Amino acid sequence: MYRSVSALLVLITLNVSGQMLPDYKAMYDFTNSDLSMKGVRELKTFADGRRSLSFNAKFPLGKIDISSDFHESKDFITTNQYIVSAKWTLITQERILKFDPLARTISASGKFEWVKKLPENLEIFDPLNAQIQIRKKVMQGAQIFSLLLPDLKTGEIESNQYRLNADAECLVGEKTYQCRVVQRDRPQENRVTTYFLSPELGYLIVKIEDQDKNGDTLLELKSLL
Repeated sequence: MYRSVSALLVLITLNVSGQMLPDYKAMYDFTNSDLSMKGVRELKTFADGRRSLSFNAKFPLGKIDISSDFHESKDFITTNQYIVSAKWTLITQERILKFDPLARTISASGKFEWVKKLPENLEIFDPLNAQIQIRKKVMQGAQIFSLLLPDLKTGEIESNQYRLNADAECLVGEKTYQCRVVQRDRPQENRVTTYFLSPELGYLIVKIEDQDKNGDTLLELKSLL
């Protein structure tokens, strides 16, 4: 766990003005209609300035690893690479996004393959580091905002709309936190994603609910490591 919640809040206070969220490591439960597993989410910073956000979990006969590699300044996130690797029994599946600022391209390999031109001077996120920007926006007091992400199947850059809903209580272990609630609607996919952020934990995302035509998916914080 963090050395203490108070130490975490000191870090958050020091970093709000620079918008560099502190590193963390936490245990989460992931559940959908097909499986349930425990995994570790970790935000970390490397000596060369790169940052990564990852989720690594194991389940019977398989595992899943998701990671986002990026650079972050106080005003801009530059995505380098996004990888999803899933293995179960003898089957392996990968989805890889590579962002090449020199060639000005975004390319996908693995399950989907495409190459698209990378728009200039626009902040393009991947599904993981977009969650860092969601935290920043809520910390800044945004009620409605949008983020640009590529469609994983086609590579088309899409504007995702987010709005702040009424606060809700979130149970983590035996403690209840008051959470800010952010909702993303994707009507073209009949999909709604809801993020629950705890101000007391530095606006950490403590729960994500995802509802679409395939059923419900839930990611919940269980403990800080």
